[in-house]
Amino acid sequence: MEVDFKTKISELKPLHRTWFATAMVAMVLADGSIARSEVDFIMKLTALVKDDTTMDRLKKFIQFQTIPPLGSPVGIEKKIGMSMIIDLIRIAVADKDFAPAEKDMIEKIGKSMGFSREELDKLVMYGFELMAKGA
Repeated sequence: MEVDFKTKISELKPLHRTWFATAMVAMVLADGSIARSEVDFIMKLTALVKDDTTMDRLKKFIQFQTIPPLGSPVGIEKKIGMSMIIDLIRIAVADKDFAPAEKDMIEKIGKSMGFSREELDKLVMYGFELMAKGA
């Protein structure tokens, strides 16, 4: 499966790329297992992160299946943040399951980005719709 991000990666500042890559790793690991369908997203991390030290750090989180700490992303525009959340939801449902832990991770990340409860509820519903479509 070829993975195309909704987020315009080329427009992200390096700090935002690193945060997004870390959020992707957190999302993949949220349900406690890495499905084969989620591996495609992990493979795309190399396009996101140009820094070898950061990439090595993210690989260790994957290797030891430990969710990386995520601080609040600073200075991400709401529109870009929305596309990031949508990409993270696509990762969550790539294995055809939107586990409660994944839903919780989306809400945690969304809150850190300043999204309201109503916006997050709509995004979570979108995740369930994507899963039902087999996206």
